[in-house]
Amino acid sequence: MEEKIAPAEAKGPFRCLRCGAPTWGALGNCPQCGQSLNIECTECGGRWRYIYDYKYCPSCGAKVRSKIKV
Repeated sequence: MEEKIAPAEAKGPFRCLRCGAPTWGALGNCPQCGQSLNIECTECGGRWRYIYDYKYCPSCGAKVRSKIKV
């Protein structure tokens, strides 16, 4: 029987902002709640992982207006 680990106890490099589940680099969405793990620039459509706390889009330089909706 597989033991289920609560998100707060789970080990992993990055956690989902919505549910706290561990995530990893290859994922586009959280495997537990489906939350997108990417941020998209409203100006150029560039995308990057939520773990990068960019103030400006790395593709076009536009100010980042919002984070992931949780």
